[in-house]
Amino acid sequence: MTLMVSIARMSEIPSVAEMPDFHEAHAKVFGACSGLPKILRDPNDPNQAAVVADVHDLDAMRAISRTPEGDAMMRKFGFLEQLSYFLEDA
Repeated sequence: MTLMVSIARMSEIPSVAEMPDFHEAHAKVFGACSGLPKILRDPNDPNQAAVVADVHDLDAMRAISRTPEGDAMMRKFGFLEQLSYFLEDA
């Protein structure tokens, strides 16, 4: 397993009340290749966040994120684009 930190531009960040729905949708779409993510808000930019998750299969995660289903799920929860990402050395 590899820890990934993804820096993302967001239209909005899911609220605490929306997180269960986000986690359910994430598990359905990305569950085979990633654990449930944590979203860390940027204290200086309300439209930027770090998304932290354990990734089991990075290639599958990339492929799923480019499908209509993956893209729709991410956009539903405010994700506009990945700015950068960092991987733990395995």
